Formats: sequence, structure tokens, C-alpha cells
Amino acid sequence: MFMEDFSIKSLKEFTGNFKGIHLDTWDNEDIDVPFEITPRQFLQFAEYDLNNRYEHHLVNSLSNIKRTIDCQLDSLLFGFGLFQKSKKERWNFPKKVDTLSQVGIISPRILEKINQKRNLLEHEYRTPEKGQVEDALDVATLFIAYTEKFLFNALTECRPFHDIKEDAFEVELDYKGSKIIFFDTELKNNKLTKVIKKEVTPDSDQYLEYLSLFIGLYKLK
Repeated sequence: MFMEDFSIKSLKEFTGNFKGIHLDTWDNEDIDVPFEITPRQFLQFAEYDLNNRYEHHLVNSLSNIKRTIDCQLDSLLFGFGLFQKSKKERWNFPKKVDTLSQVGIISPRILEKINQKRNLLEHEYRTPEKGQVEDALDVATLFIAYTEKFLFNALTECRPFHDIKEDAFEVELDYKGSKIIFFDTELKNNKLTKVIKKEVTPDSDQYLEYLSLFIGLYKLK
């Protein structure tokens, strides 16, 4: 094994810019979020309200767009093992968005659009214009489409292999247990044996750095 401590520095040296690395194996699964109503359902509610001309349809549509974005944010936090921490520390909307931006989930362009529309969503005592609601719905739809890969068929465990260094390690994102686990791999009796070498939880100051490195492995799938 190329390292023993699985420090951020060692992992960055190993992954570099991800050239010469491929995934020997990987596991995917749909994230089992604990919410009764999904972001997609809130989005459908918003579309229904927008297209039906009852008196307060625009207000209801905008409210459901707000729920769409909030629910997707919380779903992503859950999928990355950060939901309980966010609840405990009572993260507000900007904190949630900033956290996901730090680990590379939300691009600056989408982040700017979400922030702009969020300002509109906060004006709850004023009837919005139809064009504003349509724009907000477009942003919510884009946000959902851009981030669903982290919730459906999401990467949960993999074995990055370095072609040049001819070395590898295994890493698992245990989102339900809220931890990232690094394994050393040893070949014994023609069987690959995994030994836990490091566990990182959201209480660690470096959790987001480890999470960012894990998310970078998505490009290798």
C-alpha cells in the first residue's frame, strides 16, 4: 500500500489530477432518503400549480419550488452523511448551499442562480409574476437534473487503482453511518481481504476535504 495514514496530503498525491487512475471495482445504489415527499414530487406540484389558473396558483407554485430546492439540498446532505450534523447545528439555506459548493456538488453558475431565485422565494407576502415563477421553476428543474446523479445510482464504494504506481486502495461512503471509510487491501489465499485503516466523520475538520476527494472519483465511473 502506498500509504498508511490516508491523510489528505497522501490521498491528493495519489489521485493528483486523476490521470492514470481508474476504478477497478465500484458499487452504486439509490440513496434511501428519509423523506415522505421527494424533490421530484414537489417539482410536479409546482408545475401543476403554475399551469392551473386558480386564484393563488402562482403563490402555491413558488412555495413548492422552494420546497423542491430545500428537499433536494437535504437529500444531498443525507447522501453525503451530513444531514444529522446540519440538523444538530441548524444550518440555514446559505450554509447548506455553501457546504455543497465547497465539495464540488453545485457549480458557481447554478449557485448564483439558486441564490437569486431564493431572494424571490423569501418575498412570501407579495404575489409573484408568472415570468418570475417560470424562471424559478427552470432553475429548480436544472438543479434537480444536475444533482440527481448523487442520489440515484450513486457511488458508495470503489477501488481506485493507479496505473503508474501500480497501487490501489478502497474507500466507502457510509452515508447512513455518516462516515468515510478507507481500507487497505491484501491478497491472501487468492482472496482480497479488506482491513479498515481510517474512518472520517463529519465531526472532523477535514471531512469536507475527504468528501470532495471521494466526489472526484465520480468522473472515473
